[in-house]
Amino acid sequence: MTNLNNYLSLTVKDIDRAKMGPVTLSAFGSGSGLHGLPGDFTPPSRFIRAAIYSQAAAPNATAGDAVLAAFHILNQFDIPKGSVQNSAMGKAVDEVTEWTSVADLKNLRWYYRTREDQSIHMVDLKQAVDAAKGEARVIKMEGTEQPVTNVSSTFTSGKASQFQR
Repeated sequence: MTNLNNYLSLTVKDIDRAKMGPVTLSAFGSGSGLHGLPGDFTPPSRFIRAAIYSQAAAPNATAGDAVLAAFHILNQFDIPKGSVQNSAMGKAVDEVTEWTSVADLKNLRWYYRTREDQSIHMVDLKQAVDAAKGEARVIKMEGTEQPVTNVSSTFTSGKASQFQR
């Protein structure tokens, strides 16, 4: 928490211009208010990003929207295989985000996705308890592979300008 004091000037609002003496400087683009946000994978840096992004999150109209927003925030903390190597076990071992999860406490639903399958899977806890019929059960998270859909020839009609933002 003390480390947050080092980032008091961060803001989600763009800084368009700044004046330094007689010179006016302009930002290179959107996101200038978060310039200086630490991007490495150390726990203190990930904590700073989590604090900033969670405070900046916009309200969501539905639980489904909130779940998707939470996964987008959590994307900022994924450790891709090969980007961090831990040598604590005597040899270099790749650290990796194996899975990410979001809980909807109001609706008693648990959502997850794995490194191999980025599709979001949902467990409705009420249904799972009923289906288990009082026995301890396991839901296998690993072993599925994300499908890749080829959309190369699935065009829609219209002018290109319609689809530009």
